[in-house]
Amino acid sequence: MIVIEEIYLDNFEKREQLRIFLSKFHLEYESDIDYSLAVYDDECLVATASKAKNILKCFAILESYQGQGISNQLVKKIEDRMFQEGLYHFFIFTPDYNKKIFLNIGYTEVITSQNIAILENGNRNINQFLLGLKINNGINDDKKACIIMNCNPFTFGHLYLIEKAAKENEQLIIFVVTEDKSSFPFAVRLKLIKEGTKHLHNVKVIETGPYLISSLTFPTYFLKEKNNVVKIQARMDCEIFGTYYKKVFNINRRYIGTEPYCDVTKQYNEMMKAILPEYGIEVVEVVRKDIDNNIISASKVRKLIKENRIEDIKPLVPKSTYDYLISAEAVEIIEKIKTNQGRH
Repeated sequence: MIVIEEIYLDNFEKREQLRIFLSKFHLEYESDIDYSLAVYDDECLVATASKAKNILKCFAILESYQGQGISNQLVKKIEDRMFQEGLYHFFIFTPDYNKKIFLNIGYTEVITSQNIAILENGNRNINQFLLGLKINNGINDDKKACIIMNCNPFTFGHLYLIEKAAKENEQLIIFVVTEDKSSFPFAVRLKLIKEGTKHLHNVKVIETGPYLISSLTFPTYFLKEKNNVVKIQARMDCEIFGTYYKKVFNINRRYIGTEPYCDVTKQYNEMMKAILPEYGIEVVEVVRKDIDNNIISASKVRKLIKENRIEDIKPLVPKSTYDYLISAEAVEIIEKIKTNQGRH
């Protein structure tokens, strides 16, 4: 008898069972999972699926049980759970041999790269999202350059790169990483960049959305793991940018800063230089700004915050950033960084 059971995440024995089952499909039971289902036939595990927020992942079903409607039931139950959590836009990250299963139940393909497919369903899709972003921010069809930034927080180093790109191009878009896995929340990072660049009249500051440098396309950017997964995710991220963002916003140039410290960002830079020209996008790498041969970085700012050396941050950040850091609004964030609860 087929039974679908929710697996409670504090049940180590059940989670270990899922981990072993998934390993047969060369999949891992990932640490960000917040909901899991298991399918049993007479107490024998035959299928499973999980989610992390609005991303369905770790989907696996024994070949002998495929074609029996189990996959549809799993997806529907997980979508119902997402609805309960107020999530109405769903993604699936899956090996491409599973792609047809989801295409047959209403999902659409975002990208397939290196045998990995990203699909989506729900109340919007990537083209609708990007077109809305373009219209709502009054962005025209002329050619333009762009920079993608996290800015955790916004520093003179970021401003240096922006001002250089703004000077060299008629129009510039700053895409701010939307994913909220940084010490400074997205809304704060967006505000600080807008305030710090308001003197540049050819610059638009907008969000990336869920499609770039996110848990969907590039979780390693946040996890800081150093393995081959980085290259796979970086390529997929670049291919989504080249396929969709370039077309909608008419981007012909992307600026990046040199990366002397972070291996993940360094690999991402190398992938951009290899992939984006194939889409007609020139990659301009700029040597990062320094003070007395010390490179300005957001990580240095966070280190000074952690050491309670707020005054020493002044030479590293625009006035708007510094004013925010000493304001009452920033107290909670400052305390989290000091107690090492902030991340990236």
